[in-house]
Amino acid sequence: MGLEPDVWWRAIHARRPTAFVLRHDVPSIFAGHYDPSFPIALYLKDLSLVDELTVETEVRNELTRATLERFKEAGARYGAGAWEMTLCEVIEAAAGISLRVADDRVNPWEMRHPNER
Repeated sequence: MGLEPDVWWRAIHARRPTAFVLRHDVPSIFAGHYDPSFPIALYLKDLSLVDELTVETEVRNELTRATLERFKEAGARYGAGAWEMTLCEVIEAAAGISLRVADDRVNPWEMRHPNER
């Protein structure tokens, strides 16, 4: 919708600066670093189980179904062994945008303990 990712980041981060996703996943996305923490295959398994349960219990599940379909798309494109954050690449390609933000932050995977050299 034309909102620059860095503007979005500052607005969201000001609201919940201690949330794990904001401290780890969002900087990873902005840096194009798709953290290898959880394979798409496991997301597909878990989301499929939730989808089955919501169908069985007749609970609305539009968001679960939409999320499942996007992860299926990512799995088909990058393989079920790809990491969950490669979903961002699917979204970027569909929208024709880049979510990269250049700034001077230290990304979580680059942080070192002060005693390390």
